[in-house]
Amino acid sequence: MKLFRISGLLLLTALIVFSSCKDDNGYEKMRKNELEILDAFISEHYPDVEPKRSGLYYIETQEGTGDSIKLGDQIQIFYSTWALVASDDSTLIDESSGYSLGHRFEPYEFIVGEGNSISGLEEAATYMKKGTKASLVIPSELAYGQTGTYGVAGFTTLLMEVEVYKVFPVEIPEE
Repeated sequence: MKLFRISGLLLLTALIVFSSCKDDNGYEKMRKNELEILDAFISEHYPDVEPKRSGLYYIETQEGTGDSIKLGDQIQIFYSTWALVASDDSTLIDESSGYSLGHRFEPYEFIVGEGNSISGLEEAATYMKKGTKASLVIPSELAYGQTGTYGVAGFTTLLMEVEVYKVFPVEIPEE
């Protein structure tokens, strides 16, 4: 009986502590701000585009050729990335690597589905073929999440321009 009282007291204490916790890190406010910026950007630039079930916005700008990329395929892409941030005219800032003044750098290479890239990019790759060009609007939960990384703040939606350069299909052994 004593153990039951102690367990009940601990449970009650935990409930009181958790219910009184405030959003000390401002996560709710930051997420709300991200969604407002995302909604404004989509309304202005892609009003007729619906997000995929995951929340990814995929806008194909040039169709590729060959087979669709699948999980396990190794691919090389060229890309540019911007962070969507609030400004007076909805401009994008914080350009990242991939293209610079029209010059291509080495392509970014990864195996689709291994988790070595952000999940929004890996998902988008499965809609693409060699030569496909697409614009991606990737909410933070499919990019760098609440905490951010690589100099990108948490709760930041990314815009990517992607071109599939090469595809090395996974080889399935014969049975």
